[in-house]
Amino acid sequence: MVKRFYKTAQVAPRDGKFVIQLDTHELKTPAKNRLHLESAAIAEQIAAEWNAQEETIDTNAMPVMRLVSTALDRVALDPDATARAFAAYGMSDLLFYRAEHPERLVARQQAAWDPLLDWAQSRFDMSFQVTQSILPMAQAEQNEPRFAELANGDVLRLTGLAHCAALLGSAILTLALDDGHISAQQAYELAFLDDLFQIEDWGEDEEAMQRLTKIQLEIATLSVYLRGLKSA
Repeated sequence: MVKRFYKTAQVAPRDGKFVIQLDTHELKTPAKNRLHLESAAIAEQIAAEWNAQEETIDTNAMPVMRLVSTALDRVALDPDATARAFAAYGMSDLLFYRAEHPERLVARQQAAWDPLLDWAQSRFDMSFQVTQSILPMAQAEQNEPRFAELANGDVLRLTGLAHCAALLGSAILTLALDDGHISAQQAYELAFLDDLFQIEDWGEDEEAMQRLTKIQLEIATLSVYLRGLKSA
């Protein structure tokens, strides 16, 4: 653990972009890359995370700083690889795999997920197949490069999308969240529909609820992060 070595973190303009200063020192990534950000909102989010630190610095409490650092230190070295990883979630998306029973769960999945698939098919010009089997379901080959294309570009956004898809198990829900088609709360409820259904039937389990609460907070953070990128 590193002791807090600064009094204040603040955002400052620099060459048409925004930097974060820890007192008079300019913040950099762990790999010493410069944090010259297009988005003032993202810079403010990072500064807020540094200002929220107490006597020691807890990097686990700085999700936006981690996302941006990952983008600049790792994803930027090979963005196509991360775009392909995102596309892989789209090719085996959570929304394609449906329950066989009980009937209430089958109906709930259909009512909740089918409109998302209809939206994505229309919005991104793709077609999807759904199944009640646990075996992998082949999707249209052209979907994979399309998913990669939709995610690739700005490495900060790409990193957020890839992390969100891994969290939700769904590239489609991630794109819907990024597009503003669904809220963070809706993304959480749609992605964890089965878990919430089980809790409804069998009651809460403390450990499971702690896990879900943590995930819910991560989704909310990612939503704010993705919106911040659009304000650049």
